[in-house]
Amino acid sequence: MNTALCFNDVIKYGDNPDPIVERNGKFFLRLYEKSATSVQISFADMLYDFKSVGNDIWELEIPFNTAINYVQIIVDGREVLSPLLPIVYGYSRPYNCVELPVADSEFYEIKDVEHGSVRKEYFFSDVTGEWESCTVYTPAEYDSNPEKTYPVLYLQHGHGENEMGWSTAGRVNFIMDNLIAEKKATPFVIVMNNGMVQKKVRDESGNSTHIVDHLLFEPMLIKDVIPFIEGKYHVGGDKSLRGMAGLSMGSMQTSMIVCNHMDMFSEVGIFSGFLRDWISGDILDMSNHEKSRNEHLKVMKDSEAFNKAFNTFFRAIGQDDPFMEQFLGDDEICKENKINCTRKIYPGTHDWNVWRMCIRDFAQMIFERRN
Repeated sequence: MNTALCFNDVIKYGDNPDPIVERNGKFFLRLYEKSATSVQISFADMLYDFKSVGNDIWELEIPFNTAINYVQIIVDGREVLSPLLPIVYGYSRPYNCVELPVADSEFYEIKDVEHGSVRKEYFFSDVTGEWESCTVYTPAEYDSNPEKTYPVLYLQHGHGENEMGWSTAGRVNFIMDNLIAEKKATPFVIVMNNGMVQKKVRDESGNSTHIVDHLLFEPMLIKDVIPFIEGKYHVGGDKSLRGMAGLSMGSMQTSMIVCNHMDMFSEVGIFSGFLRDWISGDILDMSNHEKSRNEHLKVMKDSEAFNKAFNTFFRAIGQDDPFMEQFLGDDEICKENKINCTRKIYPGTHDWNVWRMCIRDFAQMIFERRN
């Protein structure tokens, strides 16, 4: 049976088991797959074939040059995970990624600066009736200042991801450590929740299952998460010390929540994302909602009140994002309603290469009055 590389096989790579090899300015991915007859990767809906170079080692010239790239390894037609490649969570399951060195990587690298903490918290949700978890980033100075109340950003991932995405693929903790060390960002706490909220349902036979409902995140955040976080951590407490941002599906959730609760948030970030809810009634809707009428956007009709409500209203996307049409449609909504926003277009598509830049720039804009 073909399996991904096990620890006993590492010696076959010699002294350097790194599967990423650079030769003549090009990068190659090398995998050990014992007795395999074919090895492929799927990337961006394309299949690429490895070549056997002997001794059960397979090699592929890497077909991309961006920093972080999700790849699916396929051995003899079977999808596998490699333990020598980073394992992240995407497409609703563990997934491999390939990270390459790029020119503009300094802002998310681990540097010789004071580092904050990434913590796992568990809370009981009255909305779901079950125990839920969230991930919390606290800046390096947080524990040394128990009397200080910090701003807090509620930061969301995209469809098929979870609360670990921003601290693994997104490297948000290192981005924040570096910005704070360079005095480019106000120290603030970040709370990352699982926006793929699941509700328990029963069939006619009484058997239970869980179905994802993206609309449940709003009541869970307002009723469960914020009271739990702001009761345990010395953060938030009022609108001026609270912000929300998200990418893709998380941007829709952000849009709906901040529009429905304008009295609770002062900073807003919409990354590769959308003012409108297009998941409801769409193929991604696992709970069979009716198509959204986007009632939450009615508050934009009072542009003066809306513009006064938020210190920062940030919208950004990659120039090659497949959802650019939707983003441009939201441009028109902002224009028609005279909404003030900071708008950025980055090189890249709908992935973490863009979202890392989004949080880097957004973090430098928010809570600035507390610098």
